[in-house]
Amino acid sequence: MSTKDTFFKYITEGNTTKGDYIPIGAAMLEGETITNAHVKIPLKTLNRHGLIAGATGTGKTKSLQVLAENLSDKGIPVLLMDIKGDLSGLAQPSPGHPKITERHEKIGLPFETKGFPVEILTLSEQDGVRLRATVSEFGPVLLSRILDLSETQSGVVAVIFQYCDDNKLPLLDLKDFKKILQYATNEGKNEFDDAYGRISTSSTGAILRKVIELEQQGADLFFGETSFDVQDLLRINDEGRGYINIIRLTDIQDRPKLF
Repeated sequence: MSTKDTFFKYITEGNTTKGDYIPIGAAMLEGETITNAHVKIPLKTLNRHGLIAGATGTGKTKSLQVLAENLSDKGIPVLLMDIKGDLSGLAQPSPGHPKITERHEKIGLPFETKGFPVEILTLSEQDGVRLRATVSEFGPVLLSRILDLSETQSGVVAVIFQYCDDNKLPLLDLKDFKKILQYATNEGKNEFDDAYGRISTSSTGAILRKVIELEQQGADLFFGETSFDVQDLLRINDEGRGYINIIRLTDIQDRPKLF
C-alpha cells in the first residue's frame, strides 16, 4: 500500500462518525489535497470550544463561513461576531469562480451556490437590527462588572436596584440609572438612609463617572427599550434552515466597554 493510500485510510477511518457531521474540507499530504479524504466535525461536538488559527490569507474566515453555512443547513441557528465586516456575504449566493470549482473538485465535495437566511444585528449606529436591553434586565452584578466597580460601589448599585424593585420603578436606560443614583444622595437621602443605610456621595460620584465613561463609548444606544429577545436568535426559516445572526462590530473595537 502506497503512502497516499495509507494516509487516505488513516483520515477516512479517523473521521468516521456515528451521528451527523459537518465536512470542513479534505486532508493534505505534503502540500497535495487528497480527494475524498474528508475531515468531519461531529455535530454533537460543536458545542465545545474551538480555535481556527493560521496566517493571513490561509482561510480562517472561509472556514468560519463553512461552519456557519453547514450549521444553518442542518437547521441550527448561528450567532457570529463580525469584527472585520466580511461575513454579510453569506446572505447572497456565490457568483462562482473557476478556482472555487477547481478547489471543490480536488476536495471531492459538490459546490452549490446558495444564499442563507441572515439577520444583521448592531450595537451601534451601523445599519442592522438594533440590539437593546434595559438596565433592569442586566441586573446589579453584571452592570457592576461592566463598570469595573469596587466592592463598596457594587453594594451601592445593589441598593439602587433594590430600591427600584421595592418601589416598582423600572430602570430602562442609563439616564434612569443616573437620576436615581443622584436622588439617593440628594432629595432622597433621608429615605435611603432610613430604609437601606447611608450611601456616601463619594461612592455615587465614582459610579456616576464610570457611567458617563460608558455613555461616551456609545452604551446609551444599547441600554433602553425595546429589549431584544434571546429566542429571536434561535429562529429557523420555512425551508428548515437556521438563521445566521451576524453582529456587526467593525466600529466598536476601540470601545472596549461597549464591546
